[in-house]
Amino acid sequence: MKISKIILADDHSFIRLGLIQILKDEYPAATVKEVSDGAALVKEVTINDYDLVISDLDMPGRSGLEALEQIKLIKPDLPVLILSIYPEDLYAIRVLKAGASGYLNKNSAPEELIIAIQRITMGKKYITQEIAEKLVPFFFADHPHRSKLLSISSYERRIY
Repeated sequence: MKISKIILADDHSFIRLGLIQILKDEYPAATVKEVSDGAALVKEVTINDYDLVISDLDMPGRSGLEALEQIKLIKPDLPVLILSIYPEDLYAIRVLKAGASGYLNKNSAPEELIIAIQRITMGKKYITQEIAEKLVPFFFADHPHRSKLLSISSYERRIY
C-alpha cells in the first residue's frame, strides 16, 4: 500500500517532531498531519482520509485508547499504530483487542517503527517478539487461561 497521508497524535511536540523526521526519511512524498490530543485526532479522521494513524496511548483529555475506539467506529479499516512509553505487556493486548493494528513502545528503534508501519499497511497485525513469546503459552493445553482464549469470539481470536 502506498502511504501518502499520515496523521500523528502525541501531546509532546518533540516526540512528534522526531517521529515526523523518521516518517519523512522513509516516506518523503507523504503528508504528515500532527495533532496533540485524542479529540483532535478523532475530528481529523472524521473529516479527512488518511492511510495511517499513529497515536500515543496516553494523552490529556481523550486518551489514545478512547480515540482508537471511536476511529474504529468511523473508519474500521484504517490502520492504527499505538505508541506508548508503557511496557507492552500492560497494554499491547488491550489495544489490539480494541482494534489497533499494532502496538509499539516508544523506546523501540526507529527501524522497528518502519517495520510496524509496513506490516500494518499490508493489512496485518504488528506485535513485537516479546509479546509473541508471552502469547505462545496460551496455545498449550496446560495454560490456566487457555479455556478463556478458546471461548472468545472469532474476531478476538484473529487479534491473538
